[in-house]
Amino acid sequence: MRSAGGIVALVVMLIGGTAGGAEKGDFARGVAEKLMMAKSLKPQTHTTDFQGDSLGCITLTARELYRFGYAGHAFFCEDAATGEVLGAVLGRSGRVGCYISGDYVGDGCYAFTICDVPDSACVN
Repeated sequence: MRSAGGIVALVVMLIGGTAGGAEKGDFARGVAEKLMMAKSLKPQTHTTDFQGDSLGCITLTARELYRFGYAGHAFFCEDAATGEVLGAVLGRSGRVGCYISGDYVGDGCYAFTICDVPDSACVN
């Protein structure tokens, strides 16, 4: 019976359910915080630099992404000039689970569409 419950939980996560009790907006806020941090920090192994007119990219590990109810890992890239954000949630094999798009709207705020669900978050 334990494996049947695990399969059901996995299916729910893969179709966008919220395992772990994450609330709507938590994922958007987590991404917004990480994007804002990436702009102000020097590059790390999982972050690229936002200096100049280039792209800045971040990733969310499987552990980080699970907190928001998604299986796999995710990446996001923001165009420093336009504030456009594009990314995806990827499964273990690298298969796209769903797409993420959005824009930096100013004052530390982002508007996202995460897996076909509109969301927004501000980091102040």
